[in-house]
Amino acid sequence: MTALKQPIQEADQEERSEALPDGTPLLGDQFTIDRALSNGGFGITYLAKDNYLDRNVVIKECYPEVFCMRRGKDVLVRSDQHKEKYRTIVKMFMREARSIAKMRHPNIVGVHRIFEDNHTAYMVLDLIHGRDLLSIVNDESDPLPPAQIKEILIKVLDAVDLVHQNDLLHRDISPDNILLDKWGSPFLIDFGAAREEASRETRAVSTVLIVKDGYSPQEFYFAGGKQGPSSDLYALGATFYHLISGVAPPNSQTRMAEFAGNNPDPCEPLAGRFPEYDQAFLAAIDKAMQILPKARLQSAREWLNIINREGQQVKPLKVSSRFNLNKTLTRLVSETNEYVLNSEPREPVKPTLKLKSAEPEVVSAPRWAEEFNEETTETLEEQRAVQKTVAELAARKAEREAAERRRKQWWRLGFLHRSKSKSLS
Repeated sequence: MTALKQPIQEADQEERSEALPDGTPLLGDQFTIDRALSNGGFGITYLAKDNYLDRNVVIKECYPEVFCMRRGKDVLVRSDQHKEKYRTIVKMFMREARSIAKMRHPNIVGVHRIFEDNHTAYMVLDLIHGRDLLSIVNDESDPLPPAQIKEILIKVLDAVDLVHQNDLLHRDISPDNILLDKWGSPFLIDFGAAREEASRETRAVSTVLIVKDGYSPQEFYFAGGKQGPSSDLYALGATFYHLISGVAPPNSQTRMAEFAGNNPDPCEPLAGRFPEYDQAFLAAIDKAMQILPKARLQSAREWLNIINREGQQVKPLKVSSRFNLNKTLTRLVSETNEYVLNSEPREPVKPTLKLKSAEPEVVSAPRWAEEFNEETTETLEEQRAVQKTVAELAARKAEREAAERRRKQWWRLGFLHRSKSKSLS
């Protein structure tokens, strides 16, 4: 969805006719379609130009082909009986796009905008220059090393864990929906927006919309099948099964039929076949791909903990809040005023905090160390400013009270002098 792939072939007229023509404007003149990238059962993806920001983006159009057709630029419902179903799918497409946009993760494609046009919905995403895992599997001349495959899986699992924490499912994990950028970092793309609604349809409709043979779990193959986090994990396991073995796993419906007949599973386990991989790593993939949902791994976090069995689990980084100068200054001023009002006047107290200026001998310090030192210096300067302000407040308060005592003293002396003069007269 977000990779530059081959354009749709002109010879494929049926597929080509569904996509918007090259050069089509969207949302007024803000976006311009460059060309179609892919056409699936649920949406059409385009390479486009953001004319306002002068950059290339990817735009995905909500286009459930079973329910709709194209007339000019507009998307129309094929039958009135599907009108409400189509509008529900468009609404779910927009709601899920907003949910994805809120998830900030380095391995989830960024969603920047959602809008309605041509009687359907569109989402604007990052353009990622890279290759999907399917093209890498098919390129036998340049296979990925086991260490890199493990690193990719860990990053994708962490992304999937965030998706599930937000009560969402991807529903379309497969080798062509995981991209590697030019630095080798994976991106999870092409969320199956609104596929949950489509899965409630008849078996024929749900199969067209949400199933990918070899990667979809068996619950995706029938209407109303109960889907959960383990459904995504099955698809992810099947994706890495293909990446490691070079062969796509058998259709889950075929596996289910053999299971029901007490026959051997046609999907040969990975564990024990690839000595260059840790056996626990391979066994976890096999477990994620179990036919029955209850027999699978139940969460991405559980899977991560198996991979990192040495205890080096992937954990979210907790960032402490920055030093709040205004809040601290208000508190210190309040405490100082209370102290001065309830104490005898005294000379202003000089700040007692001793700040040591250390000059460590660091050769070629990394950038993060420089940034840390800069932030530390800023914090120390803020503390000095607070101490100076507190000292000045205390000094001013003491001066005012001293002046008030002198005024009262002179007033009393004046009063005594006036009284003595009257008595002498």
